[in-house]
Amino acid sequence: MKKLWLVVLTITVLILTSCGRGSENSMNLSPESDELSSNALKESGATPADEVNRKLIKTGDLSFKTDDLDATGKRIKEAIRKHKAWISSENENTSGRQINRMVTIRVPADRFDAMIADIGAGVERFDQKNISSNDVTEEFLDVEARLKNRKSLEIRYLELLSKASTTADLLQIENQINMLRGEIESIEGRMKYLSNQVDYSTLTVNYYKVVPVQSHLWKKIEQGLQNGWTALMYVIILIATLWPFLLIGFMAYFGIRIYLKKKRKTNLHP
Repeated sequence: MKKLWLVVLTITVLILTSCGRGSENSMNLSPESDELSSNALKESGATPADEVNRKLIKTGDLSFKTDDLDATGKRIKEAIRKHKAWISSENENTSGRQINRMVTIRVPADRFDAMIADIGAGVERFDQKNISSNDVTEEFLDVEARLKNRKSLEIRYLELLSKASTTADLLQIENQINMLRGEIESIEGRMKYLSNQVDYSTLTVNYYKVVPVQSHLWKKIEQGLQNGWTALMYVIILIATLWPFLLIGFMAYFGIRIYLKKKRKTNLHP
Protein backbone atom coordinates (compact mmCIF):
# COMPACT_ATOMS: atom_id res chain seq x y z
CA MET A 1 0.00 0.00 0.00
CA LYS A 2 2.74 2.45 0.97
CA LYS A 3 4.77 1.44 -2.08
CA LEU A 4 1.82 2.12 -4.35
CA TRP A 5 1.22 5.57 -2.90
CA LEU A 6 4.93 6.33 -3.14
CA VAL A 7 4.87 5.51 -6.86
CA VAL A 8 1.74 7.66 -7.40
CA LEU A 9 3.37 10.55 -5.54
CA THR A 10 6.57 10.16 -7.59
CA ILE A 11 4.69 10.28 -10.90
CA THR A 12 2.70 13.33 -9.77
CA VAL A 13 5.92 15.12 -8.80
CA LEU A 14 7.38 14.23 -12.21
CA ILE A 15 4.36 15.81 -13.93
CA LEU A 16 4.66 19.01 -11.89
CA THR A 17 8.43 19.08 -12.41
CA SER A 18 8.09 18.65 -16.19
CA CYS A 19 5.57 21.50 -16.33
CA GLY A 20 7.84 23.71 -14.20
CA ARG A 21 10.86 22.94 -16.35
CA GLY A 22 8.85 23.74 -19.47
CA SER A 23 8.02 27.18 -18.05
CA GLU A 24 11.61 27.83 -17.01
CA ASN A 25 12.97 26.80 -20.40
CA SER A 26 10.56 29.09 -22.20
CA MET A 27 11.81 32.06 -20.14
CA ASN A 28 15.54 31.19 -20.02
CA LEU A 29 17.26 32.55 -23.13
CA SER A 30 20.90 32.39 -21.99
CA PRO A 31 23.60 30.54 -23.99
CA GLU A 32 23.98 28.09 -21.08
CA SER A 33 20.32 27.12 -21.32
CA ASP A 34 20.68 26.64 -25.09
CA GLU A 35 23.62 24.32 -24.52
CA LEU A 36 21.74 22.36 -21.88
CA SER A 37 18.74 22.04 -24.15
CA SER A 38 20.96 20.81 -26.98
CA ASN A 39 22.56 18.21 -24.69
CA ALA A 40 19.16 17.13 -23.44
CA LEU A 41 17.97 16.64 -27.00
CA LYS A 42 21.01 14.50 -27.81
CA GLU A 43 20.56 12.39 -24.69
CA SER A 44 16.84 11.87 -25.26
CA GLY A 45 17.29 11.03 -28.93
CA ALA A 46 14.97 13.88 -29.99
CA THR A 47 15.56 15.49 -33.36
CA PRO A 48 16.35 19.24 -33.39
CA ALA A 49 14.05 21.47 -35.46
CA ASP A 50 16.83 22.13 -38.01
CA GLU A 51 17.10 18.40 -38.82
CA VAL A 52 13.41 17.74 -39.56
CA ASN A 53 11.06 18.76 -42.33
CA ARG A 54 9.93 22.30 -41.68
CA LYS A 55 6.28 22.73 -40.75
CA LEU A 56 5.08 25.81 -42.62
CA ILE A 57 1.60 27.34 -42.63
CA LYS A 58 1.21 29.17 -45.95
CA THR A 59 -1.40 31.85 -46.61
CA GLY A 60 -2.06 34.05 -49.62
CA ASP A 61 -4.20 37.10 -50.38
CA LEU A 62 -4.86 38.18 -53.99
CA SER A 63 -6.88 41.15 -55.23
CA PHE A 64 -7.32 42.23 -58.87
CA LYS A 65 -9.69 43.84 -61.36
CA THR A 66 -11.43 41.93 -64.15
CA ASP A 67 -13.68 42.84 -67.06
CA ASP A 68 -15.70 39.62 -66.84
CA LEU A 69 -16.64 38.35 -63.39
CA ASP A 70 -18.21 35.13 -64.66
CA ALA A 71 -15.24 34.18 -66.85
CA THR A 72 -12.80 34.87 -63.99
CA GLY A 73 -14.94 32.87 -61.58
CA LYS A 74 -15.00 29.97 -64.02
CA ARG A 75 -11.18 30.07 -64.38
CA ILE A 76 -10.77 30.04 -60.59
CA LYS A 77 -13.10 27.06 -60.18
CA GLU A 78 -11.24 25.17 -62.91
CA ALA A 79 -8.00 25.78 -60.99
CA ILE A 80 -9.70 24.55 -57.80
CA ARG A 81 -10.71 21.29 -59.47
CA LYS A 82 -7.30 20.88 -61.09
CA HIS A 83 -5.39 21.22 -57.82
CA LYS A 84 -7.87 19.22 -55.70
CA ALA A 85 -8.70 22.22 -53.55
CA TRP A 86 -12.07 23.35 -52.21
CA ILE A 87 -13.95 26.57 -51.41
CA SER A 88 -14.40 27.27 -47.70
CA SER A 89 -16.36 30.52 -48.21
CA GLU A 90 -17.63 32.68 -51.08
CA ASN A 91 -19.53 35.97 -51.18
CA GLU A 92 -20.44 38.86 -53.49
CA ASN A 93 -21.25 42.49 -52.71
CA THR A 94 -21.77 45.76 -54.58
CA SER A 95 -20.22 49.01 -53.40
CA GLY A 96 -20.99 52.07 -55.53
CA ARG A 97 -19.94 51.25 -59.08
CA GLN A 98 -17.86 48.24 -58.01
CA ILE A 99 -19.03 44.60 -57.90
CA ASN A 100 -16.79 42.49 -55.64
CA ARG A 101 -16.51 38.74 -55.36
CA MET A 102 -14.38 37.09 -52.71
CA VAL A 103 -13.58 33.39 -52.43
CA THR A 104 -11.53 31.64 -49.74
CA ILE A 105 -9.82 28.45 -50.92
CA ARG A 106 -8.12 25.60 -49.06
CA VAL A 107 -5.48 24.02 -51.28
CA PRO A 108 -2.91 21.24 -50.64
CA ALA A 109 0.33 22.91 -49.54
CA ASP A 110 2.39 21.30 -52.31
CA ARG A 111 0.04 22.82 -54.94
CA PHE A 112 -0.19 26.28 -53.39
CA ASP A 113 2.28 28.03 -55.73
CA ALA A 114 0.87 26.32 -58.84
CA MET A 115 -2.63 27.39 -57.80
CA ILE A 116 -1.56 31.02 -57.54
CA ALA A 117 0.14 30.83 -60.95
CA ASP A 118 -3.02 29.44 -62.61
CA ILE A 119 -5.31 32.05 -61.04
CA GLY A 120 -2.96 34.89 -61.97
CA ALA A 121 -2.45 33.69 -65.56
CA GLY A 122 -5.00 36.12 -67.02
CA VAL A 123 -4.40 39.00 -64.60
CA GLU A 124 -2.74 42.15 -65.99
CA ARG A 125 -1.97 43.68 -62.60
CA PHE A 126 -2.56 42.70 -58.98
CA ASP A 127 -3.88 45.41 -56.68
CA GLN A 128 -2.68 43.25 -53.83
CA LYS A 129 -0.61 40.08 -53.67
CA ASN A 130 0.51 38.97 -50.22
CA ILE A 131 2.07 35.55 -49.71
CA SER A 132 3.32 34.57 -46.26
CA SER A 133 4.42 31.47 -44.36
CA ASN A 134 4.54 30.84 -40.64
CA ASP A 135 7.09 28.33 -39.37
CA VAL A 136 5.48 26.22 -36.62
CA THR A 137 8.14 23.49 -36.56
CA GLU A 138 9.22 24.15 -32.97
CA GLU A 139 5.64 24.33 -31.73
CA PHE A 140 4.81 21.11 -33.57
CA LEU A 141 7.78 19.29 -32.01
CA ASP A 142 6.91 20.67 -28.57
CA VAL A 143 3.28 19.49 -28.88
CA GLU A 144 4.48 16.10 -30.16
CA ALA A 145 6.85 15.71 -27.19
CA ARG A 146 4.17 16.73 -24.67
CA LEU A 147 1.76 14.22 -26.20
CA LYS A 148 4.33 11.41 -25.98
CA ASN A 149 5.10 12.34 -22.37
CA ARG A 150 1.43 12.38 -21.31
CA LYS A 151 0.74 9.03 -23.01
CA SER A 152 3.72 7.45 -21.21
CA LEU A 153 2.38 8.72 -17.89
CA GLU A 154 -1.05 7.38 -18.72
CA ILE A 155 0.43 3.91 -19.32
CA ARG A 156 2.17 4.06 -15.93
CA TYR A 157 -1.05 5.02 -14.18
CA LEU A 158 -2.92 2.20 -15.93
CA GLU A 159 -0.29 -0.25 -14.63
CA LEU A 160 -0.77 1.15 -11.13
CA LEU A 161 -4.53 0.87 -11.51
CA SER A 162 -4.24 -2.87 -12.12
CA LYS A 163 -2.25 -3.21 -8.87
CA ALA A 164 -4.54 -1.06 -6.69
CA SER A 165 -6.03 -3.03 -3.80
CA THR A 166 -8.40 -0.51 -2.15
CA THR A 167 -11.27 1.66 -3.36
CA ALA A 168 -9.40 4.82 -2.28
CA ASP A 169 -6.43 3.84 -4.42
CA LEU A 170 -8.68 3.11 -7.40
CA LEU A 171 -10.46 6.46 -7.13
CA GLN A 172 -7.23 8.41 -6.73
CA ILE A 173 -5.53 6.77 -9.71
CA GLU A 174 -8.65 7.01 -11.90
CA ASN A 175 -8.83 10.73 -11.12
CA GLN A 176 -5.22 11.16 -12.27
CA ILE A 177 -5.93 9.13 -15.42
CA ASN A 178 -8.99 11.30 -16.23
CA MET A 179 -6.91 14.46 -15.84
CA LEU A 180 -4.23 13.04 -18.13
CA ARG A 181 -6.84 11.95 -20.68
CA GLY A 182 -8.21 15.52 -20.77
CA GLU A 183 -4.70 16.89 -21.39
CA ILE A 184 -4.04 14.28 -24.08
CA GLU A 185 -7.26 15.13 -25.94
CA SER A 186 -6.45 18.85 -25.78
CA ILE A 187 -2.90 18.27 -27.09
CA GLU A 188 -4.18 15.95 -29.84
CA GLY A 189 -6.68 18.63 -30.88
CA ARG A 190 -3.91 21.23 -31.17
CA MET A 191 -1.71 18.78 -33.10
CA LYS A 192 -4.57 17.98 -35.49
CA TYR A 193 -5.19 21.70 -36.07
CA LEU A 194 -1.50 22.39 -36.79
CA SER A 195 -1.29 19.41 -39.16
CA ASN A 196 -4.38 20.58 -41.05
CA GLN A 197 -3.02 24.12 -41.40
CA VAL A 198 0.34 22.79 -42.60
CA ASP A 199 -1.13 20.27 -45.06
CA TYR A 200 -3.67 22.71 -46.56
CA SER A 201 -2.81 26.33 -47.30
CA THR A 202 -5.39 29.13 -47.30
CA LEU A 203 -5.75 31.40 -50.33
CA THR A 204 -8.15 34.35 -50.40
CA VAL A 205 -8.99 35.75 -53.84
CA ASN A 206 -10.85 39.05 -54.24
CA TYR A 207 -11.74 40.02 -57.82
CA TYR A 208 -13.95 42.92 -58.86
CA LYS A 209 -15.48 44.72 -61.83
CA VAL A 210 -16.04 48.46 -62.18
CA VAL A 211 -19.43 49.24 -63.75
CA PRO A 212 -19.42 52.12 -66.34
CA VAL A 213 -21.31 55.30 -65.34
CA GLN A 214 -24.05 54.90 -67.99
CA SER A 215 -24.53 51.26 -67.22
CA HIS A 216 -24.52 52.11 -63.53
CA LEU A 217 -27.30 54.73 -64.09
CA TRP A 218 -29.48 52.29 -66.03
CA LYS A 219 -28.86 49.73 -63.33
CA LYS A 220 -30.14 52.17 -60.72
CA ILE A 221 -33.23 53.00 -62.83
CA GLU A 222 -33.92 49.31 -63.33
CA GLN A 223 -33.51 48.72 -59.62
CA GLY A 224 -35.87 51.64 -58.89
CA LEU A 225 -38.54 50.20 -61.21
CA GLN A 226 -38.20 46.81 -59.59
CA ASN A 227 -38.50 48.36 -56.12
CA GLY A 228 -41.59 50.34 -57.20
CA TRP A 229 -43.24 47.23 -58.65
CA THR A 230 -42.43 45.28 -55.49
CA ALA A 231 -43.93 48.07 -53.33
CA LEU A 232 -47.10 48.10 -55.48
CA MET A 233 -47.46 44.32 -55.04
CA TYR A 234 -47.15 44.72 -51.28
CA VAL A 235 -49.86 47.43 -51.29
CA ILE A 236 -52.21 45.20 -53.31
CA ILE A 237 -51.55 42.28 -50.94
CA LEU A 238 -52.17 44.57 -47.95
CA ILE A 239 -55.49 45.77 -49.43
CA ALA A 240 -56.53 42.20 -50.21
CA THR A 241 -55.75 41.21 -46.62
CA LEU A 242 -57.55 44.17 -44.98
CA TRP A 243 -60.56 44.46 -47.35
CA PRO A 244 -63.19 43.48 -44.69
CA PHE A 245 -61.95 46.24 -42.38
CA LEU A 246 -61.79 48.73 -45.25
CA LEU A 247 -65.38 47.84 -46.27
CA ILE A 248 -66.65 48.31 -42.72
CA GLY A 249 -64.79 51.63 -42.54
CA PHE A 250 -66.34 52.91 -45.80
CA MET A 251 -69.82 51.81 -44.68
CA ALA A 252 -69.38 53.54 -41.32
CA TYR A 253 -68.09 56.70 -43.04
CA PHE A 254 -71.01 56.98 -45.48
CA GLY A 255 -73.50 56.00 -42.74
CA ILE A 256 -72.28 58.85 -40.54
CA ARG A 257 -72.45 61.31 -43.48
CA ILE A 258 -76.05 60.31 -44.29
CA TYR A 259 -77.01 60.58 -40.63
CA LEU A 260 -75.45 64.05 -40.33
CA LYS A 261 -77.20 65.26 -43.53
CA LYS A 262 -80.58 64.09 -42.26
CA LYS A 263 -79.98 65.73 -38.90
CA ARG A 264 -78.96 68.99 -40.59
CA LYS A 265 -82.17 69.00 -42.68
CA THR A 266 -84.25 68.32 -39.59
CA ASN A 267 -82.66 71.27 -37.83
CA LEU A 268 -83.27 73.58 -40.80
CA HIS A 269 -86.92 72.48 -41.28
CA PRO A 270 -88.29 71.49 -37.91
